[in-house]
Formats: sequence, structure tokens, C-alpha cells
Amino acid sequence: MPEIDAFLGLSFCLYFFDNKQHKLPHIHVKYGGYEVIVAIETGECLEGYLPNKQRKRAECHIAAHRAQLMDMWRKAVKGQNPGKLEDLC
Repeated sequence: MPEIDAFLGLSFCLYFFDNKQHKLPHIHVKYGGYEVIVAIETGECLEGYLPNKQRKRAECHIAAHRAQLMDMWRKAVKGQNPGKLEDLC
């Protein structure tokens, strides 16, 4: 599972071939001992938990990079390295 970005203590990861369980394009976000799985297109929490402050930061970061994350997810589910998230600012 490559880490594609780290932001304010949050680690954003995509698993290879990870389209079986949740079916939706999604990203794994880790913070300390917590992990949440977030749908890229909607920002919906599919599974897991992050403290409220970190969850809001993660949702904002995902929303700001939605198009790029979708491209990266398409690569990862094919087993290709998605690369790193580029800073768009």
C-alpha cells in the first residue's frame, strides 16, 4: 500500500487492487492508531474512525485533490504505482 501523501500528521494511502470490498473509489487515511476509509467522489466515510478535527482536515484535503485522486485510484486498482499526490497550490 503506497503512501501517496502526508499532511498535518495524516497519512493518505491507496491499496493495489482495492476495489472488491467497497467497490467505490476510496482512500485510506491514517492518523496515529486510527484509520478511516473515505469515498473519493463523495467524501463519505465508508468505514473506520478519525477524531473529528483530523477527519475534517482529511475530507478537505481529499476534496481539494479529488480529480487527481481519482486518476491515482484508477492506477492503483490495476496494480500500477499511483505515484505521489502533487501539490496543486
